[in-house]
Amino acid sequence: MRTIILSEFITFNILNKLTSTHKNKIILSALLFLFSFQSILAQSIISGKIVDSHSNPIPFAHIRLENTNIGTISNDIGVFKLVVHIENKNKRLIISSIGYKTEKINLNDEYLTVTLFEDVTQLNEVVIISKDYAKELIEKAILAIPNNYPTSDERHTGFFRETTTWENEKKPIYINEAVIDAIKGDYTKGNRSGDVKLIELRKYESVELDSLNVRIHAGSHHIHRFDIVARREAFLSSPEDYKYSIIDTLRQNEKDIYKIFVEKKNENSAHVYIQEETFAIVKADISLTSDFGNLGSREFFNFTVTYQQGEDKRWRFRNSYYKTAFKKQGKTLNLTSEYVSTDIKPNTAKIPYLERLQFSEILLDDTKEYNPNFWNNYTIISPNEISESLFKSIDYTKVEKEKKQSDNMTDFVNRVSFENGLTWTALSMASSAINYSNSVINIQQNNDATNKGAVGFSISIFYAATPNLLIGYANESKISRTGINSNDFVIAGKFNLNPNGRPINISPRLHFGYQELDYYLKQFNLEEDIEVDRKEINSEKVNIYLSQKGFRVKPSLVLSIENSKHVSFSISTSYNMHLNQKNGLMFREKGKNMLFSKKIFLENGQENLSIDTNQEDLFKNMISINVGIAFRL
Repeated sequence: MRTIILSEFITFNILNKLTSTHKNKIILSALLFLFSFQSILAQSIISGKIVDSHSNPIPFAHIRLENTNIGTISNDIGVFKLVVHIENKNKRLIISSIGYKTEKINLNDEYLTVTLFEDVTQLNEVVIISKDYAKELIEKAILAIPNNYPTSDERHTGFFRETTTWENEKKPIYINEAVIDAIKGDYTKGNRSGDVKLIELRKYESVELDSLNVRIHAGSHHIHRFDIVARREAFLSSPEDYKYSIIDTLRQNEKDIYKIFVEKKNENSAHVYIQEETFAIVKADISLTSDFGNLGSREFFNFTVTYQQGEDKRWRFRNSYYKTAFKKQGKTLNLTSEYVSTDIKPNTAKIPYLERLQFSEILLDDTKEYNPNFWNNYTIISPNEISESLFKSIDYTKVEKEKKQSDNMTDFVNRVSFENGLTWTALSMASSAINYSNSVINIQQNNDATNKGAVGFSISIFYAATPNLLIGYANESKISRTGINSNDFVIAGKFNLNPNGRPINISPRLHFGYQELDYYLKQFNLEEDIEVDRKEINSEKVNIYLSQKGFRVKPSLVLSIENSKHVSFSISTSYNMHLNQKNGLMFREKGKNMLFSKKIFLENGQENLSIDTNQEDLFKNMISINVGIAFRL
């Protein structure tokens, strides 16, 4: 404490000195150092181990500072680390775990070993309450959610760690650790997701990882993905679909807790812990099996979630532990992920859209610069010695070099986008008279002028040469028999109308391409093979279209809004201008493989074909509207 006062005195004098000189860079550097040094001195690290009466470690015990929502959990061998600010130095630690008596201890700067003693339920008499009391407890827990959990938005600061390890091997091939901020919505209604922001990240990657084609998606959104109370899924949404049984009665904080087994036949199961007095769900162990048919070689998918009660009697999401495994290269690959909320405060501001992590974001691919000093002053789930040694073995000079190479490839991939959409075109046809005959086919037909909407499917691929300039290829294929087929080279601009929030892009584009417009006339059944324009048609059926083909120029304007960093929705309108059009008949074989069916265009004036029309363009398709979806890798 004296040191803090001294540093403040020195800082005050340096400020006076800086005011008089205005140019002393050395003093400015010293000032910045002292601010940083003072911040470090204003907090201390409390570490220790939680054990039972037989000195066995207690994993995942809750450690919380009294009268705050600051805390952590012990790791798999009972060890914990907690960073405590000087203002909380006189507060006690509250240490609890289901089945043990809660302990409150005074803080000191030394390593703590805390013993928790079993809290055994004393049953004086047996009272038969209900045949299906377990189900009643679940139903009461559902109704009590608004009374037991926060009813306003809160901001959680948390830490998580993801690890990938081969079965029966202790050395991980991948470790990812991160500190995040997350906004938890109120529990009065179900919430399946929420906003998450990355604060700091570090990771270790073995060379083995490159050959596995495995990426972890869950970590950054642990706090939303595994919060069963907030999500209201499974037995919390349809309790009548499950079977229930009470298998144990435990104690925590001098309150009885029922351990209930929940099961859906041949599907998911869980152990749910409900406090008898408040009907709060304080913990759940979940085993998922119902969707394994779509997961290929997945061996299992289990997770645990726990909640902790604050001074206001509200229960809050505190930590989760997720474990799954896959068959890879003939061996079992284990993936584990653990999270703990280390501080919880009322939320006062939204996380800006550009800072949010997407639900499926893969942090292995994140390129945030690593600050090795950050972790020295942050509450984390204590690592094991093997993991920490792997981080210390990293050659960060080599990592930086590889990062630059990876960034080049990532930059190229990020510049490529794909678009799919449905296009509606106002297609107008001039009045015409058609005369054509050969040995099998005879067409003498008058067509009145008509307007018709044609629907097509569009596919495009673009490369961003600069942030505001794209080049690409676009294809449109007709869906019905009457419609448009086209292939275009596209030059496009791209301008973000909302640079500080969710991107809303406007994109003026210019298409140069070749298009074919077909108007279905009729189908002929052929009794013998025929030749059209010296090409043989040998199918039993042929569709014949009134057709126009040629080059075109099509300016368009696209408005898109980003749904996620990888998906956007768009709507566009375009104006089509014809160049050098040719009219004729299109013969397309019917019944053949669609990819290889023969089609023959017979131009007006060839082989006695006569198409008389009262205007230069037989067809006009000036206005088009497209609704689509764009993807980025």
